[in-house]
Amino acid sequence: MTTARVHWRDAVAVLLGLAAVGIALYLTIVHYRHDLLVCSTGGCETVQNSKYATIGPIPIAILGLASSAMMLGAAIVRIVRRDLIFPATVVIFALAAIGFGYELYLTYVEIWVIDAICQWCVAFAAVTTVWMLLELWRLWDEL
Repeated sequence: MTTARVHWRDAVAVLLGLAAVGIALYLTIVHYRHDLLVCSTGGCETVQNSKYATIGPIPIAILGLASSAMMLGAAIVRIVRRDLIFPATVVIFALAAIGFGYELYLTYVEIWVIDAICQWCVAFAAVTTVWMLLELWRLWDEL
């Protein structure tokens, strides 16, 4: 039995995925159970209760959870199936780039419209940004 080494960027991608899923899961739970919200900025409740926290009936946190879970799944596939490195990287980068764009919009809304900052939203945006840059680097190397 041979064992292949996991590339350090794959390991980092999985860790970022776990962080993103964890944050998004917490924000999803808090959407339904406001009493579980822990916030040091004082703005999390304002952000969570704003009209921007949902798209129709769907909480933004669930969208973040779904996209993060798909990205994490693709990162794991990339480790397990070395023949799928390129397509998995494209999927992860595309989802991260879409997430990054939406996070830019949401950060604008937090600062200029709602006038409140949610530390969890900022953490999720930071993880998404780092992950997108990591995948851009990986994609560049694969081309």
